[in-house]
Amino acid sequence: MYTQEFSETLKQQEQDLRFSSFDLEDAYTLGTMLREAGKKEPEPIAVRVVLDDLTVYQSFLPGTGLSNSQWMDRKYATVCHSRHSSLLAAVERELNGIQEPWQSDEEQFAFCGGGFPLVVNGKFRGAVIVSGLPHLDDHRCLTDTLAEFKKSKQ
Repeated sequence: MYTQEFSETLKQQEQDLRFSSFDLEDAYTLGTMLREAGKKEPEPIAVRVVLDDLTVYQSFLPGTGLSNSQWMDRKYATVCHSRHSSLLAAVERELNGIQEPWQSDEEQFAFCGGGFPLVVNGKFRGAVIVSGLPHLDDHRCLTDTLAEFKKSKQ
């Protein structure tokens, strides 16, 4: 299903969506932007922003709930372990096979779109996560909004 070219596109996206600064106000702004973007989607989403191991923004649109929270937990674990988007972790697992034991643990980790690393000044600081749409749409909604947020910071 996935290609090496898609993997390279995701890697470039991760490079493009890094920040020179990101604080609690930014987390609130980004989380709110994601919530508003989610209102335009065909299905409701849940949003979480984690900065320095602290959940600093979380919102559940009507129609989301515990299941979305559990998916966000697993996506967050994947991003933290791999230091990449949960979609890139899924793509690399498919293209390269399971290389490490954690890659077969689907109870703790999610290998799908919707989790993205928060990198500030070259340092991994957390993750931005959405859940509720088909996984490629979770990734699209997330990265489109991250790109819009980054543009607004410049």
